[in-house]
Amino acid sequence: MMELLIPLSIFSKLTGWIFSGVGTLILLVVAWMATHYLLPILKTDLRRKMAQYILLIADEVTDYFVSKYPDKKAISWIDQAIDKIIEITGTSKAVATRATLAAITRKMIS
Repeated sequence: MMELLIPLSIFSKLTGWIFSGVGTLILLVVAWMATHYLLPILKTDLRRKMAQYILLIADEVTDYFVSKYPDKKAISWIDQAIDKIIEITGTSKAVATRATLAAITRKMIS
């Protein structure tokens, strides 16, 4: 009876190692697929939400300056608006400039 238990215990340990190795490989493949396919989608969604946030703030800031200086043209207060957007959002000057110009353009069209 003892002779039968020893080979079975060795066999069960060997299959345990094999199954744990296969499980590890499956987890590695799933992790690679998640970083390769899912992470770029999440980053894009985050960037889209951040762009919407910046544009919303640019709209609010330009609305404020339009109401504060109703008789002046946008050229006179656009630098102040860009600086305010940079102060609020912490973005670069180029991003704040594009957001401000987009907000002014939308106001002119509508």
